[in-house]
Amino acid sequence: MKLIAKEHILPNNLSGRNCHASSCLPLADGSVLAVWFEGTKEGANDVCIHSSIRTPDGIWRPKARITEDNGLPHWNPVLMQLDPDTIILYYKEGTPIAKWYTLYQISKDGGQTWSASRELVPGDIGGRGPVRNKPIRLSNGWLLAPASLEETIWTCFMDLSKNNGATWRRSQAINIFHSERSGASLLEKRLDNSILRRKRGVIQPTIWESRPGRIHALMRSSEGRIYASDSHDYGKTWSKPKKTLLPNNNSGIDAVRLPDGRIYLAYNPVAQNWGKRYPMALACSRNNGVSWRPPVILQNGSGKDKLSYPCLRYLNGRLYLTYTENRTNLAFWILEP
Repeated sequence: MKLIAKEHILPNNLSGRNCHASSCLPLADGSVLAVWFEGTKEGANDVCIHSSIRTPDGIWRPKARITEDNGLPHWNPVLMQLDPDTIILYYKEGTPIAKWYTLYQISKDGGQTWSASRELVPGDIGGRGPVRNKPIRLSNGWLLAPASLEETIWTCFMDLSKNNGATWRRSQAINIFHSERSGASLLEKRLDNSILRRKRGVIQPTIWESRPGRIHALMRSSEGRIYASDSHDYGKTWSKPKKTLLPNNNSGIDAVRLPDGRIYLAYNPVAQNWGKRYPMALACSRNNGVSWRPPVILQNGSGKDKLSYPCLRYLNGRLYLTYTENRTNLAFWILEP
């Protein structure tokens, strides 16, 4: 693993404000677009989506606010290159999290300017499209967005678009406590109160396609381990999630598949629900996620550090990584695997 760049996106750490949940997108001209949410604190009514562009010569431009300060909290921005000339920004708006909804904006100039916000699925409550990690374009041209719901039982699902994002269709639920056929309302009456009280389950999946129609998901969980599920029909139906050996602290993860089949995963290797959010690590699988090599520790952390919510991308032989550093800055890495 060769280090190309290790930087902070903001020139100085924030004071009296928080930043979190970054998404990055390397572009064909050598620049990198990054977005995140920022405000007084997560969930506050002044939280908006901000962005910065790293020029091809490695300079981060001053940040810019790109969503309207409309008195509602904004969350979890996600970038996608829809086509060579179009970038989509998806983000959540509203509170509580179980009732937020998804908006999107379009940029035609590499993230320098953005369209007005529009609702992704009009009338939807709970959030459609990508919840935190990047959508992927499947081998048949469809878009697949990893999604989840943070209601009583945390549950993942996938949003599928066959028309380049114009409309979306939900997959079945992906849940570690019951199948969708069981009926959530009946099941909730039978579940142990500790499951309901602590909002246990799986959320925020990250996905890749190994061969046409074969999609794989890794999911953040409340159970001390990352869970995995697979689809054989382009993401429409999914296997029952299984616990992996990968530790998880109930914090965000992200994975990317390289053209040679290697899978890289950015995560905190901590096997404790709501455990510490460090170190930040990068693991590699050479057999499609069946097993993983020991992770490379990128940043150790200590004490009350929070190194969390990675976004991992790949372009032209390089990995691009962003993550939150103590809610006051955003770390950025370029690596050659």
